[in-house]
Amino acid sequence: MQRILGAVILAAGIIYGILIVYMALKDKEKFRSERGSFLLLLPAEALVFFIGSSGISDYVMNTIVARRLKTAEDKQLPGTLVVSNLVPGAIIAFSLLRSEGVVHWTVLVFCGLSAMIGTLAGVRLVRRFEGTAIRKIMAVALMFSMVALIVRMIVSKGAMSDAISLTTPRLVIAVVILFFTGLLNMFGIPMKATWTAIFLMLGLSPLSTLTMSLVLGSVSPLTGGYAMIRSGNYHQKTAVAAATAGAFGAVLGVVFALSLSPLVLNIVLIGVMIVAIVSLLK
Repeated sequence: MQRILGAVILAAGIIYGILIVYMALKDKEKFRSERGSFLLLLPAEALVFFIGSSGISDYVMNTIVARRLKTAEDKQLPGTLVVSNLVPGAIIAFSLLRSEGVVHWTVLVFCGLSAMIGTLAGVRLVRRFEGTAIRKIMAVALMFSMVALIVRMIVSKGAMSDAISLTTPRLVIAVVILFFTGLLNMFGIPMKATWTAIFLMLGLSPLSTLTMSLVLGSVSPLTGGYAMIRSGNYHQKTAVAAATAGAFGAVLGVVFALSLSPLVLNIVLIGVMIVAIVSLLK
């Protein structure tokens, strides 16, 4: 089941990649006239998804890229973040799901479906609401989650969980939370740090947590990606750079992430939450 899901995600990512390139070739003048240098975006996207393979939010990093390189306009930013994740995110998810026994299929399926349903609701709402207030609420919630997680680590004397599944009550809690986080993800609000906090606090191992965060980070955009592409409200140069150079960076990044020890990976995941909190507050 785990490998089948990975193959489906990869196939969807490849189809989206073809569509992204086709849309750029369909209107070459629009592509050329967009703000920003495509040649600068290629190495930038490769770096974004190399780092993103360790759990750091590509939404956060691509927001910084858009600001520094002056590419996507504010109204294009949510769509750009979602569309840019489609191909490299699928590659990351596929690579992590190739290993047996990383996470139980029930956690993958139920949490994935919940996030997808929330995403579909978010696609309908994204044009109606302002995301600024939601971002600040998420930052505060993430702060409390991080503090609770650190306290838990201290109480357990730093012991790393090796669980790859969740009990039924904990799975129900995860499913409910993931519906709302999937919805918020379509506002361009980074959710990987939130998912990281959720799964670590519910007792999954660091590697299972990384896998779930990155798989959900792919499933959510894949669900809402077609609507974003169809709207045309995204920065095509960034999307094409992510689908090509970003995919290459993702492959290298996964190899690096899988080489980390559980303790180092746990520290990295906590760092992910800190970066996300600072970004959300800004």
